[in-house]
Amino acid sequence: MVYTAMNENKNKRKCDFETDEANFSDSNASDCDDFSYTEDISESEPELECEDWDKDCKILAGFSRFQSITGCHLMPTCGYSDEPCNKKKKEQPLSIRPKLKSSVSDFQKSWLGDTPISNENFDLITDPFKVSVTKEMVEDATFLDKLRWELYNVNLNVRNMDLYEFFQSKDLKYLNLPEVTRFYDFLKSDVMNWVSSITGYHFSHISATFSLYSNTDYLLVHDDQRDDRKVAFILYLTDDFGWNEIDGGRLLLLRKDKRGQPHEVVQSILPANNQFIFFPVTNDSYHQVEEVKSLTKCRLSINGWFHTKDPPVFHTPPYEPLPNSLFSDYRTRPNVVDIELESWINDEYLEPKVVKSIQQYIEENSEISLKQFLKVQCFTEILEQLQSSVVQWIKVGPPNRIAYDIILDQQLPHIVERFLNLFRSTAIFELLQRYTDLDLTTDKATVKFELQRWTPGSYALLTDYDWKERNELDLILYLGCNEPSDVIGARTQYITMEDEVQNALITIEPEDNSLNIVYRDSARFTKYFSSQSKCQCFYTLICSYSE
Repeated sequence: MVYTAMNENKNKRKCDFETDEANFSDSNASDCDDFSYTEDISESEPELECEDWDKDCKILAGFSRFQSITGCHLMPTCGYSDEPCNKKKKEQPLSIRPKLKSSVSDFQKSWLGDTPISNENFDLITDPFKVSVTKEMVEDATFLDKLRWELYNVNLNVRNMDLYEFFQSKDLKYLNLPEVTRFYDFLKSDVMNWVSSITGYHFSHISATFSLYSNTDYLLVHDDQRDDRKVAFILYLTDDFGWNEIDGGRLLLLRKDKRGQPHEVVQSILPANNQFIFFPVTNDSYHQVEEVKSLTKCRLSINGWFHTKDPPVFHTPPYEPLPNSLFSDYRTRPNVVDIELESWINDEYLEPKVVKSIQQYIEENSEISLKQFLKVQCFTEILEQLQSSVVQWIKVGPPNRIAYDIILDQQLPHIVERFLNLFRSTAIFELLQRYTDLDLTTDKATVKFELQRWTPGSYALLTDYDWKERNELDLILYLGCNEPSDVIGARTQYITMEDEVQNALITIEPEDNSLNIVYRDSARFTKYFSSQSKCQCFYTLICSYSE
């Protein structure tokens, strides 16, 4: 199924939070002949000086002990100024838990010596890269409850790109909220100095935002390398319900392979309230946020970076795509094979009038979706073989670019081999020329393709592939997904690389036996395939044809 849009916004709800508040006050009367009523000063009422309180108080009867007579202030009876009360309870400054401050020298020694440690105050992870997990960071943990409630009312932006999907505030320094401001000041003073004393790094400023991950949200593999970022940090804000592994949302740390590419997850960190994590941004700092699986809880955090005046020098290892892959330079010429289109393709898509209609539609829209493209018997036999144990698959990466399986082009079942030959045959080149008016019957015409297996966790990100090298005709055929609604995510989107905010020009949803034809002069990526999808596996044939 294909959708064309100039502006598509993610339609999701923020988590709803409710609370019931019961406000009450009481004061005790003394056991004496003349009852004396007193009242604490409150922020909502002025301080009164008046000798006549009789009409301003009410004695509550029914107490077993007469010493418990309570005076309840109902309303003032004396005149007072309309000027607002300027007396406010002085806020205590936020501070790092004392044990963390007193352990700086020991922590610094372990940090500089790359020595892993684990105690009641913090854990220092050194493999696959250095990460500090600080426990109970803020001394006044009750402040975090107030901070969290204040953040619930902040307007959040939907962050929806190839790499991630979640909600995020603007930088905290632009949020004019009392608790947020207190915490931001605490971050840029106490916390920044504390981290500096441990690491030996000198920081110039900070940037920080509030992030909310709801059900199915995620952040895929990345290294945080950008400009003058020196140290990344995260403070988790969980409520009384806590956070469990079944909820997802863990911080996953990846180890690199011999080529310097991220390879596999070797460490995971479960969010916990008042847990502060920081790590240097380096060539090794590949990490991701696991998909949130909870239907009732949201993953909340304040995260950002400590910046430096001297930007670090980063090195990005060269990417070497697999031979014969979609991102390689390898292309094949059309094969002259004994293929009859009538045996494979539904008759209506071969009729001259329909072919002409397809050509006109593509000329106007640059794309089309042809449902039930293959004959049912052929489609069913192909799918059965792909689902069998006879076919072998290999996972491709690296995960900061792509993550899915491709078929091994060795000892394929006969029907699968014929299926692949169909889409690289001279007959299909000729049909596509009739569909598009592209010159696909010359000696220069080529194709490259992949037959992919998609399972939860698969995706294909935007890469540094030269999408503008040549305009290509993409064919995408899905097998194994009965209904588009059975799949969460995994949609293929076409966007212009110049767009700062990715507004999809074309969106293709996985749908069984639907051939999607797109004349591409833009970049392509496929969204993360959610583990909460009803469909847990499907197959995609994707071919790119060039004149």
